[in-house]
Amino acid sequence: MPAKRILTKSTDMRWRKQIDGKMRYFGSVNPKSVNRSYKDAELRYLNFVEEIQTKQPIEIKVAKLTVEDFGEKYLQSCFTRYERGDISATWFEKIRISVCHFVDYLQTDLPLTKLNEMHLDDYRNYTLSLPISAATDKSISPWTAKSRLDIVKLMIKWGYQMALIENLPRNLGQYSRITIPEPIVNRFSREEIHTLYLAASERTKMFMLLGLNCGMGQADISDLRVGEVSIEPGRIVRKRTKTGVHCEFKLWPMAVEMLKLHGNLDSKPNDRVFLSKSGHPLVREYFVDDKFKRTDAIRSAFFRLMKKTKISNHRGFYSLRKTAASEIEVIDPAVTEMFLGHSEKGLKRHYAERDWERLDEVIMKLYRLVGPKCSKNSALSETTTCSKN
Repeated sequence: MPAKRILTKSTDMRWRKQIDGKMRYFGSVNPKSVNRSYKDAELRYLNFVEEIQTKQPIEIKVAKLTVEDFGEKYLQSCFTRYERGDISATWFEKIRISVCHFVDYLQTDLPLTKLNEMHLDDYRNYTLSLPISAATDKSISPWTAKSRLDIVKLMIKWGYQMALIENLPRNLGQYSRITIPEPIVNRFSREEIHTLYLAASERTKMFMLLGLNCGMGQADISDLRVGEVSIEPGRIVRKRTKTGVHCEFKLWPMAVEMLKLHGNLDSKPNDRVFLSKSGHPLVREYFVDDKFKRTDAIRSAFFRLMKKTKISNHRGFYSLRKTAASEIEVIDPAVTEMFLGHSEKGLKRHYAERDWERLDEVIMKLYRLVGPKCSKNSALSETTTCSKN
């Protein structure tokens, strides 16, 4: 006697099954090969059920929770935030790596109820010894160590808020406070910018201009929308991708011309100004089979440009933003934070509007220092398209 089929045929000849009160479909019925089409649909159904089961939260009594179970529950909570769009894929991946590092260091079957200050202190001391990273085979940096301790601290606080941990550890208050070296601002010289710009493709020149003119990183350029660009007054008004802070930038004459040539400005207001050749965003972050993937067309193009010009020294596209900010700090330090899109501290943001006209003046002074010009004597003479201004 043949086994009973899991799926049934619908009136419109599709294989289906009701799951959690909702009818799901898994493929069409092929009259010429019914059995074959059923097997294919059943396989899709089984894969669907397996995926649902792997995403189910751990249901276990708090008293029996291990440190590994605790870490998994926290990651499930963070992944839900990622799916809602509250955190980026990059940030979730950083959380996942840090949580797994913490769990692996401790005994994974250690009962959560026995997790104490000594365990946290041992892990802190180990992390601050800057151990070798399994991913890079090099010692982690002090900044990575601090980030891992920050995430462990957040996870412990989350466990307390969710009543998984009865009392907060006494040494949690200053757990991630460490002394880290002063950051090195990896910037380009004006001569290096000149060399890079002249050797770049037209599209990469456009990205370079946005990096220098507006302090944009790769994600900012990838997320730039048509409605945020005003060609006639020559202005970009948007919220920065990373911080969500309102920003306004007066565009250099050359940036306006290049945007006209290389931007998809005839599209709808919410469409992206730039797309890859395959029609995808220039920067993408996503997960495939629980593995983090990131593609960055701008970073790749700039890396090839630096290799071509033999300019490196641990710098990348983001160093253009640092270069422009460093120049602005010399011109007028009062507008550097505005240019970078950092949020105002304290109550000032509630009472005072930012002086965008002052930033406009500084941006045009920056143009005269590092922007492409028509003058043959300029270190950044542009030989293709020039503005009368």
